[in-house]
Amino acid sequence: MKTQASYEIEPYEVSGYELRVHWDIEEKTKEDMDGESVVYWQASEALCNKLDDRSTLIQKIIGSVYSVADEIATINNKDVKPQEYAAYQAFRVQAKALADGWLSR
Repeated sequence: MKTQASYEIEPYEVSGYELRVHWDIEEKTKEDMDGESVVYWQASEALCNKLDDRSTLIQKIIGSVYSVADEIATINNKDVKPQEYAAYQAFRVQAKALADGWLSR
């Protein structure tokens, strides 16, 4: 899921027990109704619980991009669609790093 904000988005945002994990954080610019440039931030986001264990965090981060059916199809089609499989594996590594980043805080 994508999220946008008028402030610089942090990798981890906590509200109560809710943990929002962000990656691919980008500063963007758009024009408002008056033609003025407006700066905003955009990121990919996974909704987690701040008490989730590593495995659950990884599952929720990956699940925010890939459904279980998408994951199975990507794995089963790795020989016919190697680029999609490589992208999936790279994202798994990123999800693990994001989970580890939260847990090491």
